[in-house]
Amino acid sequence: MEKEERNSVVFNASKRELFTANNGYKSLQKRLRAQWKIQSIKEELTLEKLNGVKLWITAGPREKFTAAELEVLKQYLDAGGDVLVMLGEGGEMKYDTNINFLLEEFGIMVNSDAVVRNVYYKYFHPKEALVSNGVSETEISRAAGKVVTGIIEDENAGNNAQALTFVYPYGATLSVMKPAVAVLSTGSVCFPLNRPVLAFYQVKAGKLAVMGSCHMFSDQYLDKEENSKIMDVVFQWLMGDNIHLNQIDAEDPEITDYTMLPDTGCLSERLRVCLQEGEENPRDFTSLFDMSLLQLSTNTLPQVISSYKQLNVKHEPLQLITPQFETPLPQLEPAVRFLLCQHHSLALVPHISISSTMLPNILL
Repeated sequence: MEKEERNSVVFNASKRELFTANNGYKSLQKRLRAQWKIQSIKEELTLEKLNGVKLWITAGPREKFTAAELEVLKQYLDAGGDVLVMLGEGGEMKYDTNINFLLEEFGIMVNSDAVVRNVYYKYFHPKEALVSNGVSETEISRAAGKVVTGIIEDENAGNNAQALTFVYPYGATLSVMKPAVAVLSTGSVCFPLNRPVLAFYQVKAGKLAVMGSCHMFSDQYLDKEENSKIMDVVFQWLMGDNIHLNQIDAEDPEITDYTMLPDTGCLSERLRVCLQEGEENPRDFTSLFDMSLLQLSTNTLPQVISSYKQLNVKHEPLQLITPQFETPLPQLEPAVRFLLCQHHSLALVPHISISSTMLPNILL
């Protein structure tokens, strides 16, 4: 298993992988076929089957690896082989695999979550996350032909001339610990914010790359945005020695701490009242719930109807009574233009208006 004898790339197909060389990764296979032999493994992994293999790839395994197979992969890495592991949203829980058992030994773990974009742009589904400022390792941008002086998020354009813009579809985040290096992140627009999605680890002789989305390099998304450039950089780092990571970015990457949020949807189905401490606090808290207020019964309806006869009240449907509103002020009366003179005679006085309610006082 000398390094110079490794001239093939193997796609694992023994764990019901979501993508294989002939299923979803045909474009990737064509690009690798120019320099490497492409093979598939459908049986249990052994060191003999990995003899002469430069890169072993698993994309979305949906079955568990045996302890012997995980030990084979570890020995394969120590002997100079390279491994690329790709999973998807939901992590191990959704895919029913145990690949984290191997990855955790190298400080990497695929989380059981999903990456979504908070703001809509270009792609309709929120899990087709468009990331334009997710490069945590500047050497990746330089290897892709970008001269990076500053990475700025552009909400409208989504593609800065100095940054790599990629689509991260139906993927999960990673938990990365040193000496593993976070290479790509979710950026500042996708949620969770600034969490790793691609990580590298340099073993003694081999290399390990972990990506949280197996859809990113599939035929459907490989030609979207700059996914193909990222794919080229990943394979250049895995199977070449021309990419050296930036030590400053590796020591202090722009990564945000992983914060767990409660499942509000699940908690809303399990409402609880506030239990005060005291002597009246029962041992069985369910006795505090009065469910009778939430019940509706028609058992007493016959008794209510018979009470009409006993009270000699006509049984008829209810009718709407027209409301009558009382006026707070007295009703206005028309004014008169007559004034009682001293000789008890009426004389017409123009432009003088007297209310009729004032006549009794005038007469007096």
